Parts: sequence; C-alpha cells; structure tokens
Amino acid sequence: MDMSALQEPLTVSGAVKLGYGPKFQSARQPFVVKTKDIAAVKRMVGLDDRVAKTLSTQVKLPSRIAVSPGAGLNPITVSRDAGQAFVASPGRSDDDAPAQFDPSSLAQLDAEAVENIRMAARAYVRGNSTLVSSYRPLIEATIGQIIIPVFALPSITVAAGSVLQFGPGVNALVAYEIEIEDGGVIRSQGHLTISCTKMTKPRKRPGLTTAGNLTIGTFRPIFSE
Repeated sequence: MDMSALQEPLTVSGAVKLGYGPKFQSARQPFVVKTKDIAAVKRMVGLDDRVAKTLSTQVKLPSRIAVSPGAGLNPITVSRDAGQAFVASPGRSDDDAPAQFDPSSLAQLDAEAVENIRMAARAYVRGNSTLVSSYRPLIEATIGQIIIPVFALPSITVAAGSVLQFGPGVNALVAYEIEIEDGGVIRSQGHLTISCTKMTKPRKRPGLTTAGNLTIGTFRPIFSE
C-alpha cells in the first residue's frame, strides 16, 4: 500500500461530508485512482466473485453484442449472428472471443449497444464477472478511463448523533477500524465500498444507509501492485 495515501484518523462530530468533484466540498481530499482496467475497478469497489456466486443478486445481464471485423460491414449488432465478428454474450468466456476489433466500429454504436455495454460493466463489477468476461474488451474500449476517489484512514469514529455523508458517484473508504456509536450513521448518495478490518455498528439503529450500492469487505491493499 502507498502510505502517502493514508490520512490522519477521522472523528466525526456533527456532520462531515466526503466526496470528489469540482463542486463538492469535501472535508478530506481523496487519493484518486484512474484506470481503464475494469478488473482493477472490481478489485477496488466491486463484489468478489466468490461472494457473488453465493448470493442471489439483482444484477441484470446484458444482451449479446457482436462487432464485425472490419469497418463498413454493419459494425455493431445486438442479438444477431455475425459470423466471424467479435462476440460478447453472457456466459461466454473471454478466451472464446478474439481480443481485437476495429476501433472505428465503436463510433457507430447505437443506444441499445451502449446501454448493453454499460449493463455489462455494472454486472462485471457488482456481480459474477465470469458471466460477462467476454465483454471486457468492449467495456474498456468504450467507457475509457474510470476515476475512483479513495479515502484511506487508519481509523474512523462516528460519534453519537453524528453523520458521515459520502457524495454521489463511486467512492471507496479504506480503514483499519470503523466505529459507529449509537445514533451515528454513515450515509452515501452513490456507490460506496467500505474495506476495513474491524467495524463496530450501533445495536439498535442501522449505522449505514445508502441511496445507491453498498459493498463491505475486509481490508484489501488496493494500492499495491
């Protein structure tokens, strides 16, 4: 782990906001990870495949997508037989699909194909990635660079009656220990991933609420190679 990314312990008394963006006023500035590797995104803020396989998730799988091998040959089709085209479909291994396709074909993606690629990206990160592994080249070529704000702290204490609020979008919280006292709460407006070794939550009231997706796991050294 890059220790320069580690911040001072945080004690929340009252209301504290954490987030990332030009208009977001954050009490702490995150360590920003930029990557085009969807597998790295899954390791940082996604659900482990071993866990996903044991859960009945609500992750929707995309439709089949085929990209023809050359420009001008009906480059993008959805749910069609495309012969030797690059094909991505649920359950198809990425080993079964050619890794190369004409990048110029991506400019001709229609709304249906784009939505299916986005759906594949969500399924890759939040579900069992092996079911959509054949979409990975399309995801990385289409979506481009992904930005993940990471808040790395040794410990966090949310005092009674206090709120730690995370902003919209994707955020990752990495800590050794998190303590939420009775009446305290961690809230998120978007997708929040919490990686920690020890967590103490209130017994009577929920200490974690989110408008998006919440992933909680043991500490993972996401900054190391």
